[in-house]
Amino acid sequence: MTAITHVYNYTVRCPHYKENEKPASWLNHVEINQSSEIALNRITKWHCEPGSKAFENGEFVVRKSDTDDTYYAMQSNRMLNNAHSLVTFKIFLDQCCQDADPEKIVAHLVEDYNGRLAKAQ
Repeated sequence: MTAITHVYNYTVRCPHYKENEKPASWLNHVEINQSSEIALNRITKWHCEPGSKAFENGEFVVRKSDTDDTYYAMQSNRMLNNAHSLVTFKIFLDQCCQDADPEKIVAHLVEDYNGRLAKAQ
């Protein structure tokens, strides 16, 4: 058995304001951290409150919370040299982001994650 050697947690929030005359966009509000504690908290919460399947993107199954406009996904990947990665995606959508498409957001996050995995191997 091997340990998880790489952890990536993505959080996307819809902005409620403009920055420096730029239009408000979720692209400006993508946060990434590598906290194992955050990943484990998310997995525990999502296990207890699984939500409903919304769509798939490749191997990612994206679920929507049954209580609010939050989408989430998680996955682990085997890497070279018997290493493993764990990724979580959490997307907050609300009234200000009605035009934000969760499928496009997830596609963007998956592309970024795959790029990070390629660099880590």
